Amino acid sequence: MSALTLEHSSVQKVLEIAEELVKENKVLTTKILYNRAKHRLKIPRNGLLKIIQLLIDRRVIVDGSRFTRDSVLSHDIRNFIYSIIENEIGIHFSELKRKVDSVSAISTGQLIWHLEMLLKFDLIKKVKFTKYTIFLPIDIEDQLGIIYFLLKDEINLSILKLLSEKSNLQKSNLYETLEEEREKVYYHIKTLQDYGIIMVKADILSIVPEIENTIKFIFKNMHIQLINED
Repeated sequence: MSALTLEHSSVQKVLEIAEELVKENKVLTTKILYNRAKHRLKIPRNGLLKIIQLLIDRRVIVDGSRFTRDSVLSHDIRNFIYSIIENEIGIHFSELKRKVDSVSAISTGQLIWHLEMLLKFDLIKKVKFTKYTIFLPIDIEDQLGIIYFLLKDEINLSILKLLSEKSNLQKSNLYETLEEEREKVYYHIKTLQDYGIIMVKADILSIVPEIENTIKFIFKNMHIQLINED
């Protein structure tokens, strides 16, 4: 058998059998899948076991589940939850619950169960940040997800938008520019500084150079217009 990938014809045939078992509402276990595939496909035992393990390792199937990665999104509410997390990167649990409830009221336990299914199949991931649990699409780096989360706060957003437009700002005067309480603004500055997003030198604020392009990329995704954009 040539090198195994998910696109390999033998792997696809085993996956078709897995999806067939799911449609029959059977619990998908390695043993059940192996036995049915063994009788239907002319694949040597070791080769068949390697294919099943590949499907498990890539989270296309999960041993003991009633779903495959494709069928797990066939549930309307679960698909809606997934789409929210994809479109609102860095959303935290409480906000996610509010958005889901606006369409279909579900219990906290039901939401957790749907999230666990999405996590189990590597469709999303969660990151603990301070007191929040935030959810990200699987291909988003944790640090990028945290920046998205921080930018959901209006003061953080305003600070980084100003810095993106003016490069450097005086820390001691920023609260007046934002028309916010000094201590509140200083708190947000410290948070952004602690997470390596901005730096402060001699009372001058600036975005950490390595993060500048990331911030511009996020602003573009958030459809935030900067005054110094071409």
